[in-house]
Amino acid sequence: MNYFFDSGRGQSVKQAKTRGAMRRMALPRRAWVGLVACSVALSMMPAVSGADDLEDQQASLQQQIGASDSDVYASDAKLQDAEKTLSASQQQLADAQAGLARAEADRDAAARSDDDAARALKDAEAALVKAQDDAAKARADVDAQKRKVGTDVRHTTQQNSGLVTIGIFVNNLSTGDMSNRIQWTDQAFRAQQYELDRLQDVEQRLEQAEQAMKDAEAAAQRDRQAAADALNSRASTAQAAQDAKAKVDALVSKNAADKSAAEQALADAQARNADLKAQSNAVAQRIKDRNAAAAAAAQAAQQADAAAAQAAAAGNSIATSTSSVLADPVPGAPITDTYHTRINPVLGYTEFHDGLDLGAGCNAPMYAAAAGTVADVLTPGQSGGYGNRLVIDHGLVNGVYLSTGYNHASSYVVSAGQHVDKGQLIGYVGTTGLSTGCHLHFHVYVNGATDDPQNWITVA
Repeated sequence: MNYFFDSGRGQSVKQAKTRGAMRRMALPRRAWVGLVACSVALSMMPAVSGADDLEDQQASLQQQIGASDSDVYASDAKLQDAEKTLSASQQQLADAQAGLARAEADRDAAARSDDDAARALKDAEAALVKAQDDAAKARADVDAQKRKVGTDVRHTTQQNSGLVTIGIFVNNLSTGDMSNRIQWTDQAFRAQQYELDRLQDVEQRLEQAEQAMKDAEAAAQRDRQAAADALNSRASTAQAAQDAKAKVDALVSKNAADKSAAEQALADAQARNADLKAQSNAVAQRIKDRNAAAAAAAQAAQQADAAAAQAAAAGNSIATSTSSVLADPVPGAPITDTYHTRINPVLGYTEFHDGLDLGAGCNAPMYAAAAGTVADVLTPGQSGGYGNRLVIDHGLVNGVYLSTGYNHASSYVVSAGQHVDKGQLIGYVGTTGLSTGCHLHFHVYVNGATDDPQNWITVA
């Protein structure tokens, strides 16, 4: 059996049922004369050895092809998924690389700020040391000036007896207290007042400068700590970004490997599919040759009984164009695809579309194209891409073995082995199996090989 999945691959039909159905056909009485007449000619033909084996082999191959078609479709779907997954992870990698670049730039900026803060702290510490050194020197100068003032006071005291006691305690007084106590005598300390005022001013400026340096050093220390904290934070962020990128790198590598594996699986499935079809075509040719020989013998028998052939339906159909042998299985439905080479709409590669697609609506009724026996009724699990599939054996018509196939149905109302009449309701149009929408994929088999259905029916 060949299983089409509206993608349609050209294949041959299963013949096992056909040959058995032919044995069951009831021939007109007058046909017996012709058959007896050609029996000698038939007996001269070599025996068809391995006929059952050929048909069994073909049936097995067609089942394998159906499964292989599904494998190709599934492998292609997996490859598409793998490509999408790889593309998504590559975008994640680009985002991770951009995030890492930003984090490293922030880290480098923080490092520069930390260096600047360290230099500022070093400068502040140096300035503080210098200020402290300057303060120490200035204090030494102040002390020297105090001693000089004391000396001057003692000298003045020696000249002014009223000031005898002041020199005793001048060295133990602050400049402020001493200035207040010596104001009672302008004459004695007028010369020293200038020095005392200057010393007071120097002390105040020293204290202010030293405090300013301490404040600057403390601020620089805080800035240095803040810069160090910022650097640590940015470094941690950069490391986290690096770790994230490494994980995405690994994911991209894995997804790339998965895509390569999916590509190989699809290639293997396609190679297996092609090999099975080559085997099937070879067996189909052998069956076709065998059937052609049988048909030639049957034709000889019909020709031997000219009178019976003219009166029989077979004789009448010989005189009739084959285009009217079969009835339209879905009257009124337009042709949406023909018997030709095309690009498979599901898998995307070149193939031969081995039937006629009739675009009937979902659940539209389907009718038997001619009288015959239902040879097969298969479910989607049995038919591969054809979905629900039915084959009718019409027996010997116009000197050939004729069968018709009805695929992708939503359901059937007849069963295997049942006789059907031309135009009898057999099921309803659907989109089961590998199909792109509701339609009937109609097969015509002549001596076991597909033929253009438009050679046998006229679609209005």
